[in-house]
Amino acid sequence: MAARVHRGFLEEKYGKENIFVIDMRPNKEERRDKYICFGKYKNKIKRIGRWIQGNTMYQSKKIINEICEIVRKYNIKFIFIEDSTFGNVVKEIKCRYPETQIVTFYHDIAVELYAEWAKKGGIVSKIENSIAIKQEKINQRYSDIDMVFNERDAKLYEKYYGNKPNAIIPIAMPTPIVAKKNIEKLSKEKKKVLFVGSKYYPNIIGIRWFYKEVLPQLGYDFELKIVGRGTEFLAEEFNDERVKVVGTVDSVEPFYQDADIVIAPLFDGGGMKCKTVEAVGYGKYLVGTTESLQGFNDRMESDLLNKKIFCVDTAEEWIKVMNILLSKKYIEKFNEDVFEFFKENYSYEATKKIFMQILNSREK
Repeated sequence: MAARVHRGFLEEKYGKENIFVIDMRPNKEERRDKYICFGKYKNKIKRIGRWIQGNTMYQSKKIINEICEIVRKYNIKFIFIEDSTFGNVVKEIKCRYPETQIVTFYHDIAVELYAEWAKKGGIVSKIENSIAIKQEKINQRYSDIDMVFNERDAKLYEKYYGNKPNAIIPIAMPTPIVAKKNIEKLSKEKKKVLFVGSKYYPNIIGIRWFYKEVLPQLGYDFELKIVGRGTEFLAEEFNDERVKVVGTVDSVEPFYQDADIVIAPLFDGGGMKCKTVEAVGYGKYLVGTTESLQGFNDRMESDLLNKKIFCVDTAEEWIKVMNILLSKKYIEKFNEDVFEFFKENYSYEATKKIFMQILNSREK
């Protein structure tokens, strides 16, 4: 989500026709005009080869050389990187073309977060995360401008790298089309609870925790829908009749529109959470943890925090808040004050100004 918004800013400033996109995600290999997706490594041997080169699974010397050739061929003077762990790419570009400016957006601080993940995972996780940490350190050394999502990450950045990032720019998304008329729902009808999250370690740990520790203690009739790419496997272990695992969908919009309460039980991760900004963007009641509300709760006024957007961490707190909300006679599917909080802080328009200021400052 954040990457799409940032790309929108860049297209608006420089013109869509002037942007060359290199997609490092392990999607299907594809090449077209000013777009390349290198695809996933072909086999385990290739992945090990990248490790030996000091690269994560997303890059290789061959890929780095091709990227550098693109920089030379198109005389690219400005590069925006949507991740902090491409150090070898950044270093090679800066060594060959020192006049090219590079901006890096840190979605989390790898040197902190990935160290924890390396401890928890198996041998592959330990290798991959350890390399990613080294790559971030190289990335930080050669990048010209660094941006983070929130104050927490800014402090972690300063802790590990000795100086402050150039900017704090919250996660944002285009303002969704929402039903702006408050909709009241009688308590005799099932409340609709929504969890959105792909098959990603913190998401799976969080929803499993909710299912085990919180859901059995909820005393009201409701329906919990779990929506997210790759989560279909949860249907086999979640056999409570109140839970419906939807899995991969074309669009999350209808699920947000239909939800009464959105939950975000997350205890691990970094940066800011897409599911949180989506929930406030649709004007929903939201129950989350300290982690899922990083970058949000410090901006909230008292009329929202723990009244419509709840920050709870223990099972006891979750059970209490959820039962209160589920017992409400009326619940608003759309809350104007929550929506206004989103527009003022996390909409495309709200973050565009500071983003553009940083881009303009580099041109002086």
